[in-house]
Amino acid sequence: MTPELARVLGEAVMPSLSDTGLLRQRIAEATATVHSYMKPSPLRHSSWLSDEIGTPVWLKLECLNPNGSFKVRGALSAIHRRMQARDPALGAMKVCAASAGNHAQGVALAARLMGCEAHIFLPKRTPLVKRAATERLGAKVYLVGDVLEEAFDAALAFSRDQGAEFLHAFNDFDVVTGQATCAVEVLKQFSEECPDVPLSDLDIVCCVGGGGLAAGAGLAFQLAGAGRVYGAEQEFFDSAARSLHEKKRVPVSQSGKSTIADGIAVGLIGNVNFSILSQTLERMLLVTDDDIVAALLGLVEREHVVAEAAGAAALAALRKNPALFAGRHVVLTVSGGNIDPQMLSRVITRGLGVTGRMLRLTARISDRPGQLKALLEKIAGVDANVLEVYHDRTYAQVNVGDVDVELALETRGFEHQYELLGVLESAGFKPKIRH
Repeated sequence: MTPELARVLGEAVMPSLSDTGLLRQRIAEATATVHSYMKPSPLRHSSWLSDEIGTPVWLKLECLNPNGSFKVRGALSAIHRRMQARDPALGAMKVCAASAGNHAQGVALAARLMGCEAHIFLPKRTPLVKRAATERLGAKVYLVGDVLEEAFDAALAFSRDQGAEFLHAFNDFDVVTGQATCAVEVLKQFSEECPDVPLSDLDIVCCVGGGGLAAGAGLAFQLAGAGRVYGAEQEFFDSAARSLHEKKRVPVSQSGKSTIADGIAVGLIGNVNFSILSQTLERMLLVTDDDIVAALLGLVEREHVVAEAAGAAALAALRKNPALFAGRHVVLTVSGGNIDPQMLSRVITRGLGVTGRMLRLTARISDRPGQLKALLEKIAGVDANVLEVYHDRTYAQVNVGDVDVELALETRGFEHQYELLGVLESAGFKPKIRH
């Protein structure tokens, strides 16, 4: 991490959290700003998750916002505050940001709506689809360096040289109050849907990368006397969880890891987010990529909602920790829906494997007529569906006269797979699961 980026993450200014009057005022101002440019996102009751978890579950569908994520909220709030403080004699305002994801698009959209220039710095390796999406929103895009830190430094230099307002993705109190508007909507929508349920019975789970959304929810819930706020981090990007445990900001425990949830792959939490989460967060929950993939598949199949990997982290955390929410009402933020179609295809395929709906195995048969038919009859006898069959006569390390057959099968779940494996084992086919 460069010294300049470390400074930005450690020295952002924020008001005292004990000044509740000011906090209410700032969140109310952000709410008015956001709602002047966009409608509240839907709050939908999920019968599927409510039945599975055993308590009422609601989905806050931020994936349906104009830019497909919650990030536009923080950008609108931050740009509005900068405009208020700016001397009109200086002319039109410029804003700049460094991001390869939803923050870039959020800033670009907010700047276009509010009539100012947006300059977005991206690493050179940023996928073309993300670059194009940002440019379509009217932003000037700059490709700098091979990693995001180099883009950050370039954006900060541009801010100094051009007098542009730098908007950090999460370590900015104006951004946090903008993200708080998501929770403000949740509280209002839930009260309208369930007027007899006290807000103190309502919990919310937010994805956490830098922590802006969870910090904003923490402030809104605390000021409203509502229930608990939980965060969901990917297991390799656990800076918030570690920092809250150590009571000081610390980076992730394992550097160099990758995740499908790139939107929350943040190496170090910011000082603003850490300060707020330290006082408002109930607990941080860690999830794996497989947890997230299963959550994404569930959203597509059961809710007909398309989300990106980071956007489904809260749902993954709930399904992994159902006992924490017994007797509560729970809102999950589905915080983003910007997923590439090719990635979605891979996620669905992997999700079928993670949830026991697809199985790849090898079975051994004698290399003589009728043996493959016998194998397939055993598989059909337990109602498994064959998707692919591959004979390996050349490279399989088996006795001469035997053949390893690799099969991709569609199954109903893990119990069905255990039944199938038992049948094949009893018939002498020596099945082995391929991972």
